[in-house]
Amino acid sequence: MKQLYIAVMDFGKVSKQLMKVAAVFPARLVPIAKLGSIELDSNAVVVVEFQNLTTRQLSPLKAVNEKTEATTLGIVELNNRQQVLQARELGFFNLVDKRGSLTLLLIKLREMLGDYSKLQESGDFSEKLVKTVQSACTSFNQLSISALTDEPLPVTKLAQSAKDITESIETEGLDSWLAAVQNHHSHTYCHSMMVAGHAIAFSKALGKPKDHQIFIGLGALVHDLGKIRIPLSILDKRGPLTEQERALIDKHPVFSREILKSHSEVPSEVVELAVSHHEFLDGTGYPDKLSGDQISQAVRMMTIADIYSALTEKRAYKDSYSPRQAFGIMSEMGGKLDADLLRSFRDATLETDLGHLRRAAV
Repeated sequence: MKQLYIAVMDFGKVSKQLMKVAAVFPARLVPIAKLGSIELDSNAVVVVEFQNLTTRQLSPLKAVNEKTEATTLGIVELNNRQQVLQARELGFFNLVDKRGSLTLLLIKLREMLGDYSKLQESGDFSEKLVKTVQSACTSFNQLSISALTDEPLPVTKLAQSAKDITESIETEGLDSWLAAVQNHHSHTYCHSMMVAGHAIAFSKALGKPKDHQIFIGLGALVHDLGKIRIPLSILDKRGPLTEQERALIDKHPVFSREILKSHSEVPSEVVELAVSHHEFLDGTGYPDKLSGDQISQAVRMMTIADIYSALTEKRAYKDSYSPRQAFGIMSEMGGKLDADLLRSFRDATLETDLGHLRRAAV
């Protein structure tokens, strides 16, 4: 995957269009004045918005094409002859119209960067399982772009992905699903698909009908939708988060609510999962400090699947916890989680884990 650099005049004045780009691709915001001090190789793609740039700000851009192998993309008003000539004089020949749609800009960047939604490798998995993972990635990617461009969300496609995941877990097992999705380079994609797998398997373990398994799988794929308003450079950061970054991430349920309130195509039960999966029974969760009976069983299930997935996932800056370590941590959360549901989830998960170990030993 290539590295995207968005060159800006001022971190506080980044256009909404470029902030949305940073939510789809892992981008680094770089002051134009400091471009010359960054080692840009052939894997770098530099994007510059030429509107309102001064002569002093333009001078560092010339070196980008003269002294590096980076690919460049200029955002200009194509009917503004001065901006177009200015960009071309600096070696920016790939140009897109600032007044064009975000979708067209994202398509252009995908051509240059590669498809961030795809798996890096398929691993030793069945063709059907790989196809299911890739389909879920595509659905998730379409969800993100639709949310950013205010288009109808692909609920039918996401529900089909949830159905396919349910069938994959039924035929190939939860452990195969989890192993396959952990090949994804994006923590955001990986986490949502892991939560979907755990939530579906949990629903099945509780004896819920297939429709419920698909519903909660759909909810898991949508549950972190609000993170689309947070740059991927923060979500996929290879290191501990700062306090400011953590505070921004904690706002994602509020962002989910703001996005979903205008999308009547999303079932209200799914909206509830997206907004309330960080609520705790003792009222200490967020964003609404719900407690007790205010929190539905489906939300309680999603919360457990979400926390367990986060604890057991591999991250660049931390080791993953073993299932037993994760349940030890969750048990110590006291009255925050539904004790009966946690016990059922633990029993079902550890049984799956033991089954996996037995098969590996054969």
